[in-house]
Amino acid sequence: MKVFRKCIVRVKSSSPKMIFDCIEEPIWGVWEGLFGLANNEAIAITLSEKDEPSFWSDGVEVLDEERLLPTARPTSTDRPTKEGLYVFRAMHTVSQKVEEIVRLSEQAWQTFERDGNYVAEPVGLFKPESPDDRCAMWLLTWYDGFESWQRSRSPHPDAKSAFIKRHSLLTSTSAIATRLLKP
Repeated sequence: MKVFRKCIVRVKSSSPKMIFDCIEEPIWGVWEGLFGLANNEAIAITLSEKDEPSFWSDGVEVLDEERLLPTARPTSTDRPTKEGLYVFRAMHTVSQKVEEIVRLSEQAWQTFERDGNYVAEPVGLFKPESPDDRCAMWLLTWYDGFESWQRSRSPHPDAKSAFIKRHSLLTSTSAIATRLLKP
């Protein structure tokens, strides 16, 4: 089974695009930070079937690596392609609440994605491959820009209700704003 390997990496050159040439695993996506990452850091997600840590060439230093499984999304291994704002949200919780978080997310997305006040699409909701009692889930959401992200803070009432319930299951949350890099 393919695992999504999320790495926060430090690039030793001035171009983060060099990441595409620094690993032999298939790359699902690479994002450079707008807010929340240093100017020489990026988030790279590869597709892996191996249990051992990823092997990057000398041009990249791995700062953090997690093996993740998709939950409700993505439903395929097709790469994200849209230009715009991608927000990675770490959602810290206890492991026994993961499935309820997935259910509430799917419920919220039914109206969140169709709200006419902004343009957004949840791209991925990931859980750890081997969670401990406490774990971090990762939500990756695409917006057509910062304005849509800001307007999405007031979603449809049904989505808001599900998001409030989901938030009550979390111990903390943090976000990183990024943009997708293309090879």
